Amino acid sequence: MAEELMMRVTINKEPSQYGESGFVLVTSLIMLSLLTLMSVGMYFASKSGIQTSASAQTSTEAYYYAESAINYMAWAIANDAEFDNHTYAGTYVAAPFGEPLVPTNASAIGDYLELRNYTWDPGPTGVAGSSAVDTDATVYTAGQVMYFDNSPMGSRYLCMESYLNFPNCLDVTLSEGDANRVQPSMYRISAKLPRYIKLDIATDGVITASIPPLPHAAVPVVGNDIPLNGAIVWITAVDAVNPAIDVEIYPLDPGNFYGGTAATACVGGTLPDCPCTAPAPSDANYATYMGAWACDANSRTWITNYGIVAYAIGYVNGRASHLIRSIIQ
Repeated sequence: MAEELMMRVTINKEPSQYGESGFVLVTSLIMLSLLTLMSVGMYFASKSGIQTSASAQTSTEAYYYAESAINYMAWAIANDAEFDNHTYAGTYVAAPFGEPLVPTNASAIGDYLELRNYTWDPGPTGVAGSSAVDTDATVYTAGQVMYFDNSPMGSRYLCMESYLNFPNCLDVTLSEGDANRVQPSMYRISAKLPRYIKLDIATDGVITASIPPLPHAAVPVVGNDIPLNGAIVWITAVDAVNPAIDVEIYPLDPGNFYGGTAATACVGGTLPDCPCTAPAPSDANYATYMGAWACDANSRTWITNYGIVAYAIGYVNGRASHLIRSIIQ
């Protein structure tokens, strides 16, 4: 009887032992799945962190490239560097073209002196054709600084002005949410600039400056139109009273006062309030006229001074990032 009871007890325990074995297997599978999910999550989190870090590094590099370009141009202008002439004897690479048509003594002076001696005709008014010096007045006006952007404000690709006057310009007085505020774009901007300086910046900090030849490619070519790593920079005129606003300098050399010629004394005809014909010496406007540097095409008034502003865009691996604008003179 006792043996029979023991056998029954043993038989009753066998199903319980099998159930415990299955529980361990299920638990192991669950733990393995959780560990797998955690590993996958950590992998993607790490990958995302690496990409974010790389993007931040690229953005930082582009910003410093653009900032370096601004400082470089401020130094170059202050030291009267000569970028747009073969005879420049400095360290930097000269452009593959000669001086523009005026002034005739351009090879003897640097770009800053050229600018100040010929303030009435500071630079190109549009993207010129394939020739080194395009004399077609519809696309190019012979000026003294090739990388000075004096293109008409109404068609300028990048400018600071009131949208009421020029709807294509970025109005800095408007909030970012204002529908009238035009957002600046760096998309293939090199193809839309009259001239600019390309600064290739090596890993050891060496800067090589050049002016890309015309015509500018519609799709920028890395190493030709734009740097692999570095910046492109150009300068333009800024209102001496309101530095936040760019100005367009309409060629006007009253009485050939600044070394112009009869043909360039007033290019394009008469503007309202900026007559090309000098007032009579007894006229109250005579002194202002004779002391004018140029005509401000925005206000259409004679001006005796304007500032210089530099724009720069940083490039990393041939991609544009970070646009900086700064007053340099």
